[in-house]
Amino acid sequence: MNQAGKVLLFVASLAFAVAPMLSETKPQAASPKPTFEVVSIKPSPQNLNIRGGGPRGNSLTVTGGSLRMLLQQAYSKPSVTGGIIQQIQIIGGPNWIDSDLYEINAKADCSNGPIPREQMMLMIQSMLEDRFKLKARVETRELPVYNLVPGREGSKMKLSADQTPAGPAAVGPPQLCGPPPPPMTLPAPPAPPPPGAGGTFTPPPLPRGALRMMLNQTGMNMQGTATPFGNFVNFLSQFSGRPVIDKTGLKGLFDFTLQFSREGITLPGLVGGPPPPGLGIGGPGGGGLGGPVPVDPAADPIPSLFTAIQELGLRLESTKGPVDVLVVESAEKPTEN
Repeated sequence: MNQAGKVLLFVASLAFAVAPMLSETKPQAASPKPTFEVVSIKPSPQNLNIRGGGPRGNSLTVTGGSLRMLLQQAYSKPSVTGGIIQQIQIIGGPNWIDSDLYEINAKADCSNGPIPREQMMLMIQSMLEDRFKLKARVETRELPVYNLVPGREGSKMKLSADQTPAGPAAVGPPQLCGPPPPPMTLPAPPAPPPPGAGGTFTPPPLPRGALRMMLNQTGMNMQGTATPFGNFVNFLSQFSGRPVIDKTGLKGLFDFTLQFSREGITLPGLVGGPPPPGLGIGGPGGGGLGGPVPVDPAADPIPSLFTAIQELGLRLESTKGPVDVLVVESAEKPTEN
């Protein structure tokens, strides 16, 4: 768990034993958080179909990033299985937390070598506190969660024939000031047809280690190849609206396709209404290229997420448990550079 906002007080008992009457012991000031050397923040166009970013070389770059997305990058738990983070629940925040989008380029001092993800998260926190005047705290609350458990007949998840880790699962997520990630060539999806023209397209094949989500007006399609099961669980947390606790005991890399309706689904970082055509979520090792999923009006109704999960031999059970939350007390819009 990220420890920002918590103070640990250590008592030097020996000092008190030697000179109990000299003076009161003053608590040490908290060490300042690390910071980026230079930060550029500019408004993004509102009609972007690509949103996200991460470390590359000596820079953290974000395209179409909302305040919520930046808070997730700063406070969520790093995943041990690849590029997807275990998102933290956010409580409060301004009414523009999702709607205002920003282009961010933050440069770091790389003289000491690669910067661990935990340190980079503290640097993003510093940026938010400085440029967004963020005031927030992390606390633990008893909240609704889902336990992911095997169905009555056991899991039907398909293990990948090749269990050799690929992508970020093999080398770890990219680090700020670290070596560039291995290339993963993803063919660009065809452009969506013009309004009223109809037509569909065939999504490009996924490279090993990738996971992608594709959206349209009515449904969602999640597909993974050689995907760590932990990444699958983390994605479910994003779309089920609650943290998902893995109780299946499943390990390894899996191939799967999961199609479900948007009923009851709130997409992270999107503000109401249908998603824009061609919106893709994630990147190599975490998500992939997106695009409009073909819709057949004569096809059977698309199942809910909970029903689709059961078709994989799994179930989401509602319960309560301790959940780390980020309480946003206040934030301001950053001034442009």
